[in-house]
Amino acid sequence: MPTLALVLCLTAAFVPASRAQKTSGRKVLSDVKPFYPPTLKNMHIEGLVRLTAIVLPNGSVVAVEVKGGNPILVENAVKAVKAWRYAPGPNQTEEEVVLNFGAK
Repeated sequence: MPTLALVLCLTAAFVPASRAQKTSGRKVLSDVKPFYPPTLKNMHIEGLVRLTAIVLPNGSVVAVEVKGGNPILVENAVKAVKAWRYAPGPNQTEEEVVLNFGAK
C-alpha cells in the first residue's frame, strides 16, 4: 500500500504531505479573486471557504485541499487558488487559505 501512495504522489508531481513544510507563511505574489456568481450573491449565499494549498518551491500551486466551507462556493474557491503564485522558497509548503464570499 505505501508503494501505491508513493506512485500517486509522484504522478501528481509533489511529495507526500508529511514531507511538505507546514504553513510557512510564504508571500502571495499573485492572487486571483474567486468568481462569486451574481445569483448566489443576490440570494445572500455567503461564507468562508478554508483550503490548504500545496505550493512547489517555484511558487506555483500544485494542489488544493478543501478543509471546509459551503460546498456551493468551494469549486470557485479552488479554481482561484490553483491560479495563485507564491514567492519562491527552498521547499514545498502547505499554505492555509481562507476565502470569504460575501464580505464587503
